[in-house]
Amino acid sequence: MSGPARIEWRRAFPFRALGVLAWYVILGAVALVAAIVLFGSEPDTLSSGRLNPLSLAPAATGVLVAAIGVPVVLALLRRPVVSADHFALTVRPGFLRTLMLPWAHIAEVAVYAGRGETFLLVRCGKRRDDRLGDWPHWWDRSVLRSAARMSRMQRGRGPAVAGYHLAVRMGEFAGSPQAQVAALCSVAPEHVVVASERRRVAVPEARRRRPPIAAGLGRL
Repeated sequence: MSGPARIEWRRAFPFRALGVLAWYVILGAVALVAAIVLFGSEPDTLSSGRLNPLSLAPAATGVLVAAIGVPVVLALLRRPVVSADHFALTVRPGFLRTLMLPWAHIAEVAVYAGRGETFLLVRCGKRRDDRLGDWPHWWDRSVLRSAARMSRMQRGRGPAVAGYHLAVRMGEFAGSPQAQVAALCSVAPEHVVVASERRRVAVPEARRRRPPIAAGLGRL
């Protein structure tokens, strides 16, 4: 089989993750300061001798801000991953699971671009063997849900990403979408349809199995 044995997209500088973390730190600090200003002077006990629940508000706010901040920090520490060989596509869309998707279970990969973001979409076919590789679940699809919301805002109707099972932000990786798709094409088997949104991302001619409007990208 021609082509490289394995490819891996090189990750770009985490501008997005750092931006989200910075905003969260600012908002969390504002919430904590507000709780201290409003409830910091509350006595620990009421006149009846019972515990004053309002006195716990600053500490409770601090715990809540820290708990919600855990996934924000993890998103910076556990960056997305896309790699592939002739057997499988390995994807980590966010900070949770890393999925190994055998090419035998994949029907199509496509590119969807809009509002400054570009997504790699993966559509799975029939799962032939439950013991072979992973399968995307609800918690793996947070990026796909973001792409769906974006497509609804752009088109004013059903999401253009309907029918896909997984999405990855291509902006998290170095290089152009054209180069990223070309790298996948070098290891993807012939049965996998590779498609892109017209005029935005070019698919290598050798891998075009149908016009690059991506029935997946326009299918509602």
